[in-house]
Amino acid sequence: MKRELVAIGDINWDMLLVVPRLPGADEEVELVEIHERPGGDAANVAVAFARLGGRAGMIGAVGTDSAGEALRDHLSAAGVDIERVLAVEGPSGRAFSLVEPNGVRRLLYTRGANARRTLTPADLAYIEGAAWVYVADPLPATVETLGEWYRKNRGLPRLALDTGSAGASKGLDYFAPLFPYLSLLFLNEGEARTLTARRDLEGAADLLRERCPLVVVKRGKHGAMVATRDEVFTAPSFPVRAVDTTGCGDAFNAAFLLALVRGKNLEEAARWGCAAGALVAQRAGAYAPNMAELEGILTQLGG
Repeated sequence: MKRELVAIGDINWDMLLVVPRLPGADEEVELVEIHERPGGDAANVAVAFARLGGRAGMIGAVGTDSAGEALRDHLSAAGVDIERVLAVEGPSGRAFSLVEPNGVRRLLYTRGANARRTLTPADLAYIEGAAWVYVADPLPATVETLGEWYRKNRGLPRLALDTGSAGASKGLDYFAPLFPYLSLLFLNEGEARTLTARRDLEGAADLLRERCPLVVVKRGKHGAMVATRDEVFTAPSFPVRAVDTTGCGDAFNAAFLLALVRGKNLEEAARWGCAAGALVAQRAGAYAPNMAELEGILTQLGG
C-alpha cells in the first residue's frame, strides 16, 4: 500500500523528569514523577500520523540495546512501517526532559544510533511514491544527501522540514541544499527568530516565505501563523490546561500534513494541527491522539 508520509530523523528513548522547580547550582530538588517512553522528533510525527489513520513509514536507526528493540516495537505497534528502521551497533538515541508544573520543558539529548545512520540508495527507493517526505532536525549528511536526491530526481514526494531548535541555531545557510525543493517549513516562534536572526516574527516569516512557498510557525497558546507567498493568517489555539508540552509540535506537524493529504485547505490543516497539539499538551509525554479524539476536540471547541 502506498505510503502517505515517510519521516526521516531521530528515534529516541525519552525520560521525562517532572520537577517542582529547576535546581540552582549545587542544589538538590526531589523529582515529582519519572516517566520513560518512546520518542524522537521524526518518530513522534510518524507515530502521530499513523495513529490519526495515515499510512506512515520511517527511515532511521536504533541501537543494539534493549531500548532499540522497544523503539522498533513501538513504531510497529502504532502502524508505522519499519522496513528502513535499522539497528546499528551501540546505544539508541536518548532524550531527557525536565518538565515544570506549568508544562514548560527543557530538553537534554544524545543522538546515539541516530548519528550513525546515513541515507542509502535503498532509502531513496523507499521514499519514491510517497505523498510527503518529512525530515526533522537533520544531520549535515542528511541535508547534503536529500539535497542531491531532489536535485537529480524529478517527481520525488513533496518535502517538509522541521528545523528543530538545534537545527535553527545553525542558520539559513545550513539548510541551503534543501530550500529549493521544500514545499513546507515547520518551526516554532523561537526557531523562526533564531534561524533568520530576526527579532520580529513578521520579518522572520517574510524572509522564510521568500525561500519556501509554505511556512508554518507554531506559537503554542497563541496558535499558529501560516505564511504563503500570497497571504499570512493566524489559526487560534485551543484553550486547554497544559500538563506537558513534549511532543505538541510533532503532533501538530502530523495532523497538519495528514489534513493536506486528505484534501483539506490550509485553514483546516492549521486547525487540525492546533487541535492535535492541544490534546498532547493535556497529558504527560508525547502521546499522540487518534482521529476520534481529534474530531472530538474540533467539534467540542468549534473547529
